[in-house]
Amino acid sequence: MGDINGSTQGDWRRYPYQLVPNDSQLEFPAAEGTHRDYQSDTWYLAGHLTGEASGRHFAFIVIFNRNRPAPDVVADFHTFALFDVDQATYGSFTDYDMPPKNMEPGAHPKLTSAEGYLDLRYDSRAGTTVWAACRDSAGELMPYTYDFAAVGRDHDAAAMELRLRVTPTRPPVPVGGSTYNGKIVACLQDDTYSYFQTGMRMVGTLHWGDVTEEVVGHSGHIDRQWFPRYAGGGATGGDARGQAHEWHTISLDNGVDLSVWRQFDRRIGNAVVPFTGVTATYADGTAPACVEDLEVSTTGYVRWPNKIRPLMRPPSGARYLPDRHTLSSKELELELICEPLVHAPAHALPIEYMEGPCRYHGTMGGRPVTGFGIAEATNAMYRDWELVDVLATQVARNDSESANWESVMEELRSLIARRDAKDVLDYLEREVRPLLGVLPDDESGELLEIFDDLANAVRDGLT
Repeated sequence: MGDINGSTQGDWRRYPYQLVPNDSQLEFPAAEGTHRDYQSDTWYLAGHLTGEASGRHFAFIVIFNRNRPAPDVVADFHTFALFDVDQATYGSFTDYDMPPKNMEPGAHPKLTSAEGYLDLRYDSRAGTTVWAACRDSAGELMPYTYDFAAVGRDHDAAAMELRLRVTPTRPPVPVGGSTYNGKIVACLQDDTYSYFQTGMRMVGTLHWGDVTEEVVGHSGHIDRQWFPRYAGGGATGGDARGQAHEWHTISLDNGVDLSVWRQFDRRIGNAVVPFTGVTATYADGTAPACVEDLEVSTTGYVRWPNKIRPLMRPPSGARYLPDRHTLSSKELELELICEPLVHAPAHALPIEYMEGPCRYHGTMGGRPVTGFGIAEATNAMYRDWELVDVLATQVARNDSESANWESVMEELRSLIARRDAKDVLDYLEREVRPLLGVLPDDESGELLEIFDDLANAVRDGLT
């Protein structure tokens, strides 16, 4: 099998493989398995698929989340979602294994996971989802080759099933490349490990309601993190919404794959915090690059669909998440526009979590590029000062020129910062509502809804 310490990108297809020198946490195949000394361990797989006969386009995501916030506490969940890209629809299924139900006599953990290699099984109410490393005829692990079978039911109770053989064509990559060697700050926790793998080759079958397709895929992403403390609030005193992130995995047509992280501390004005940056991988074997001059501009928000209920009680009935962006990095000479392919793809995770397929276009190195990817966000906007930004962004998106919106929004922000609810509400009614009321119906409807949500947040003291 070769000398572990002498492993290079060239021999990554053999086990054992040392991704980062002298760091046993990133030795394969053990890095793919359970890390029992860490309170949270997450496994993520996503991809874009094409029907071999029909040519229809689909995407999928699957999440296994293993949490042990205390030695005798199991707090796991599993999510599986399918996206019909051509029809712009999706189905999502989440199953929980949480106290107090799983502490009743006779209860057994729904998630089982192996140490030393990848073997995940989650027994949900829809059936068993499996993601496991393959073995050859001699019983030896086949490096980076997996059998995957997921089951679930969508919002209309239609059965979903996806079975794939998955083989990455590129080596594992530590998030942050050689700058961080896969040991980053994530969810406000130092010493979180994270790596990813792209260029998946996938072949199998998809069943969704009355649709059955033989599918193939060439764009997919494996993502892994393991956290010293519980990822759902272990660094914020149990406040799961005290942290948030945006994440994009993007495959461009120039052979570059990108993992884009943007993280926030929501307790201090949504301050951008580490790790925030881009890890870029290249088809020609060039060493991964890490850049931290990431600039993101949110150009659109979407309202959280209240029919999708997070596990934790919502802080407000009105929550908005980003769904359109521009991404840029001077160091990578990168300018991308992100456009969602499915409207408001919400999933019933512990807190607000939107994730779905996107189309990207722009330039890299001065040349035009296009691509597809998956984007996720957990930074739901519901506080009054956040909803001002939502309103301003949506006004700009509609290109409303009938008023000096920039000065109006700045005055509104100033009033909110003074924490005088009466003055804010008076200004909203006196100055802002009349401007919205004269807009065309196709613009004013959504904006008036945001206006009402903002006014309610001011009345409720959501600061």
